[in-house]
Amino acid sequence: MSFFLLEIGTEEIPAGLINPAYTFLRDEFEKLFKQNNINFDKIIANGTPRRLFLYIEGLPEMQNDREEIVIGPPASIAFDKDGNLTKVAIGFAKSKGIDESNLSKITTEKGEYLQGIKKIKGIQVTEFIINNIKDVILNIPFKKSMRWGDKNIRFARPIHWFLSVFDGKPFSFEIDGIVASNMTYGHRFMGKEGFEVDSFSGYINGLKERNVIVSFEERKSEILKQLKEVEKEGGFSIPVDEDLLDTVSNLVEYPYAVIGSFSEEFLKLPKEVLVTSMKVHQKYFYVEDKKGNILNYFIGISNTRPVNENVRNGYERVLRARLTDAMFFYENDKNIHLEKRAEALKKVVYQEKLGTSWEKVERFTKIAEKLANDFDKTRLDTVRRTCLLCKADLMTEMVYEFPELQGYMGMIYARLQGEEESVALAINEHYMPRFAGDNLPSTFEGAVVSIADKIDTICGCFSIGLIPTGNNDPYALRRNAIGILNIIRDRKLRINIRELIKYSLGNLTEKAKFDINDVTEKVYEFIMQRFKQILVSEGVDAEIFESVVDNYSDILMVEKAAKEITPKRNSEDFMTVAASYKRISNILKKADHVNEDFDTNLFATEHEAKLAKSLENVSGSLKLLIDKEDFDGAIVELLKMRNVIDTFFDNVMVMDKDEKIKNNRLGLLASLKGTFDKLLKFDKIN
Repeated sequence: MSFFLLEIGTEEIPAGLINPAYTFLRDEFEKLFKQNNINFDKIIANGTPRRLFLYIEGLPEMQNDREEIVIGPPASIAFDKDGNLTKVAIGFAKSKGIDESNLSKITTEKGEYLQGIKKIKGIQVTEFIINNIKDVILNIPFKKSMRWGDKNIRFARPIHWFLSVFDGKPFSFEIDGIVASNMTYGHRFMGKEGFEVDSFSGYINGLKERNVIVSFEERKSEILKQLKEVEKEGGFSIPVDEDLLDTVSNLVEYPYAVIGSFSEEFLKLPKEVLVTSMKVHQKYFYVEDKKGNILNYFIGISNTRPVNENVRNGYERVLRARLTDAMFFYENDKNIHLEKRAEALKKVVYQEKLGTSWEKVERFTKIAEKLANDFDKTRLDTVRRTCLLCKADLMTEMVYEFPELQGYMGMIYARLQGEEESVALAINEHYMPRFAGDNLPSTFEGAVVSIADKIDTICGCFSIGLIPTGNNDPYALRRNAIGILNIIRDRKLRINIRELIKYSLGNLTEKAKFDINDVTEKVYEFIMQRFKQILVSEGVDAEIFESVVDNYSDILMVEKAAKEITPKRNSEDFMTVAASYKRISNILKKADHVNEDFDTNLFATEHEAKLAKSLENVSGSLKLLIDKEDFDGAIVELLKMRNVIDTFFDNVMVMDKDEKIKNNRLGLLASLKGTFDKLLKFDKIN
């Protein structure tokens, strides 16, 4: 068995593009080989900033032969009256390269047709690779790709070489003048000389000898190892942020941890300013003492082995410049009160059609006031104060330079200016959750203002037609919707989502022209689709969610109903009752009957009376159980009707010749359906 090794040598690819690129390379070749009957033992891919590689082991010399079924013309013209092939059939076989002995008649939904079995002989695997390799390489999806120099191909960064080896020998191909060979190259500065490759182990070890760790996972592990060593030597702690670790692992081909320091004077800055400066802007790991206090040290990950103090000095110099700026901004910002900053929002356009940021604040303040009145009137003043100040830090010099600190700096400045702690915390928390898995607001004020701000954003965008499509969601409406849902669930707030949406949209009618009822339903559907995704990920049946979502006024009831009914979804009783419901629904629809009234005096059989009695008992208990939000008990109670419903249909002809009896039976069924609908809509269950 043979192996194939491919490497694409490039200029430095941005860190975030590397892993998706080599994953695509692996997945595409795996799919191609499986779809085309080419066996292999294993396939792996990986990469560094300067190279993407693919290795496939256990390849045969030849592609497996395969058969392909081809449907030809109708049998009526492919065969004569004696069953012999006609000229049409013979011509079809010749055009498709099918032996006449492999032609036959087949019966399909559309009638009888001629069928041919085409025998396709496998080609050499090397030929198959040559036929497909260019398309795979040039279709690697990058967020941004472009042409480079005089080349016609598009890629994330210029391609300088292709390494291509099949079964230990050079395996040449050419793309836009770049000819593949068995040569690759080491680290740009510490081993850039080329060397020949004839095996995978030779490739891995040869690069390592030339200061390249070709595996992302190994570089990551090496960085963690070095950080632990630095921790041990320094006697401090290095918090490891997973995203930062992934990023720096793809910024280097061989990592070297470099410890640097900065002036203790900068420790006067708030912690997150220091962390953001190091982590986000410089890609450094920050350092803490054992109590969690930030220290004036950092760890940078270098792509070259430090032979003198130049690397450390360079790291310290760029950080010092950034922290000096931050200190200047911080001292300036402290001198201007947040209320004055908030006033400046009147001159900032939030969105062309939705007005200024100040107008947005005014809108979500009304929503927050409504929520405060509904849930805790004693917090109304602090909620209003939070609304007034929560966007003020957008006008500070610090947030202008470090936008990641919005909310956090508002909290810091609010504390310095003597605001209540609940208000200061809420200024930061109203942005929460900022991302999946982020903390939720700990304060009532933060929760309420967060919901208000987010629902105003969603409703505002929908009112002017800025509705997310595909991956296009510039205002993060999906994230805002999920944030609203998670806050409501966390604080167990009984909020009627439709009413909240309509109230929010009511504040927008002076800014935009729209049908408030139509947009209300669109926003509601948008939010509830996010809720469906959340609950399905937690084990709720998707169809059960759809069957209860419109039955209850707040999402806590929707969640409880969906979670308690889901376990019954696949029971025999449930499926039987669901089938009976659909039968009832079809009968009523065909008869165009919606009236739920019926008269027990018009019953002509005992089965009608038994069904009516069972319905009466269940209706009463069902209402009590739903009112108590005992949905588990309610579904059990409803499913008790299975046998009496089955008996009714086994013995009663609904569409009786007597019009009064027929309509009475239809009324009984309509009443039965209406009772079912109070708990869930069985017509949503397939």
